[in-house]
Amino acid sequence: MKTARIVIGGNNGDEGKGTVVAKYTKGRQNVLNVLTNGGSQRGHSVITDVGEHTFQHFGSGTYYGASNYYSSFFVINPMQFRKEWDELVVKPTVYRDERCRWSTPFDMIANSITEEQKNSHASCRMGIWNTIKRYTETATRSFDEFVQLLPLRMKFEYISRVKQYYEHRITIPEQWKSIWNNPNLVLHFIEDCKFMFEHTVRVSPKSSDILKFDNYIFENGQGLLLSDTGKDTADTTPSKTGIKYSEVIMRELGLNDDNCNTTLHYVTRPYLTRHGDGIFTQQSDRKNISSGVMEDRTNHYNDAQGEFRYGKLDIDELNNRICNDCNNRDFMVELTHCDEMDRVSEFRKVFKNVETIDSPIV
Repeated sequence: MKTARIVIGGNNGDEGKGTVVAKYTKGRQNVLNVLTNGGSQRGHSVITDVGEHTFQHFGSGTYYGASNYYSSFFVINPMQFRKEWDELVVKPTVYRDERCRWSTPFDMIANSITEEQKNSHASCRMGIWNTIKRYTETATRSFDEFVQLLPLRMKFEYISRVKQYYEHRITIPEQWKSIWNNPNLVLHFIEDCKFMFEHTVRVSPKSSDILKFDNYIFENGQGLLLSDTGKDTADTTPSKTGIKYSEVIMRELGLNDDNCNTTLHYVTRPYLTRHGDGIFTQQSDRKNISSGVMEDRTNHYNDAQGEFRYGKLDIDELNNRICNDCNNRDFMVELTHCDEMDRVSEFRKVFKNVETIDSPIV
């Protein structure tokens, strides 16, 4: 019997999903860590016996030996892949769904420009929304076609069309033009694409490479409060952040209740957090939430996301969110940061299965 664990954020992200993924990977063999949705805008900080890392383009079970799988819902970014690969203490085997959409530097720069023009802190500026929208509006090539089939001249031409796509839609500010028009940017990107191609294994959902595992752990990005509404706003992310994509992937992999024991893990702190812009009616000074709530050391101010905000969590509202998402399956609540605020008894009055994590060290 195979096992599958689906790890889902209960709120606005930053709940501790990476810690939970590492917790259930540690000590287990033959694990496939599925990056279910989103892209490298995720930042899952994990402290392990091996080392500390904020995982963006890799699974949080990597340091405990898990192989990685980019699902078709995950937007790959060759630049971020190469940068983070060089930082990793443990280099995983990485499988890449042949249908993955892929970002270019112009998706990222256009994202940054529009955020600056709006004076917004609603995006991580990794170009996720831009990439997805461009895919719906233009003819695109698969990552493998781009790397394998196109000669260098045609690679430059293809990326030039992406560049022109944005030039017809936004005004490039003077301070960005030296980067925007730098041919070395494209040349380095092409090299990054080749690097990622050489360090990943292209698969389809029926490939024996990803069907051979005994344990699957699905690592969602973001949280239930940010799930896609179809609109690019400060309050959403361009993917379904709950169980939906994991269920699709499991069907593609042939995993079902007859051959796989599946557990849902909804992750939350005992309080709420939120990055940057966006509606946050529950916001409060962290000292008014609890004297023990500490300033988050992995989420300091940055130009992309702005201030890291804190708020009070309504446990009944969380329960409603989870029940609306779980598709009538049993689930566990993974309560992190318990050393900062003791609400365990309150959670256990509402939820049947509650696991607690006191320390960020897995």
